[in-house]
Amino acid sequence: MSDKENKSCLSAPISWFPGHMVSAQNDIKENLKLIDIVVEVLDARIPKSSRNPIIDELAKNKARIIVLNKYDLADKKYVEKWEKHFREKGYECIKTNANISDNIQKLIQLINKKGEEIYSNKKNNKKINIKPIYRVLIMGIPNVGKSTIINKIANRQVANTGNKPGVTKKKQWIRVCNNIELLDTPGLLWPKFDDENIGIKLALTGNIKQEVIDIEGLAYEGIKFLQSIDEYKELLMNRYSINKDEIDMEAYELLEIIGKNRGCLVSGGNIDITKTSKLFFEDFKNGKIGSINLDFVDV
Repeated sequence: MSDKENKSCLSAPISWFPGHMVSAQNDIKENLKLIDIVVEVLDARIPKSSRNPIIDELAKNKARIIVLNKYDLADKKYVEKWEKHFREKGYECIKTNANISDNIQKLIQLINKKGEEIYSNKKNNKKINIKPIYRVLIMGIPNVGKSTIINKIANRQVANTGNKPGVTKKKQWIRVCNNIELLDTPGLLWPKFDDENIGIKLALTGNIKQEVIDIEGLAYEGIKFLQSIDEYKELLMNRYSINKDEIDMEAYELLEIIGKNRGCLVSGGNIDITKTSKLFFEDFKNGKIGSINLDFVDV
């Protein structure tokens, strides 16, 4: 934020950890004894910031698959680095664009592979004659694409979806592929962000409800981030027709230039900063500025 704006772009009075998330967390703890495999869905643009630390505790000792979803919106070279990073940590990792079913079949193959490994080990200990059902928990933060992935795996509409956080409100078991049962759960955030930058990254990618966001402050933070990386600075210039002699101006001044260039005006020819900020936020969230990562492996 600007020195004159000494506040967070997340509005503290409104909680991003509502009651249904507390209930969902407790339900997950209860159901984990039934689970064979945990699929953790991350936003490929923010693989670090979208990793809920609660999930590591809840899912310890379970087979894990990490899905980097929305990779079509992410910077491809960084997605590849994150894939390598997670594999080196011992996780199965796959990137997906669930909206068009990209790599969904590979994800199903990974689930079957992990399930077969688990039940092969069980067979060594006791006789299993029936065909096993692999029970899979799908977890992640709000709006990361869990329900879309479930629908694509099932090849039918079985889970509610929407391009905003908080669509899934309760757990549901979904039978797919004859031998796989998926447990869809509400998106889980955590009660407090130790690093405000995590909250900003979650907000910029649309993973926090807009009601808790100071949209002008968020646009300011987004512009500052894009200005800090040369290749992203180019994307900003191209998207909003910003000149080279303007691109390094203070972020709020640049926001006004964006508003002027996009015709976000009110009576008297003044810039409508709120409208401009919303336009910038929607462009950033939906990848219209370009393929961008906010988390980097070496950071």
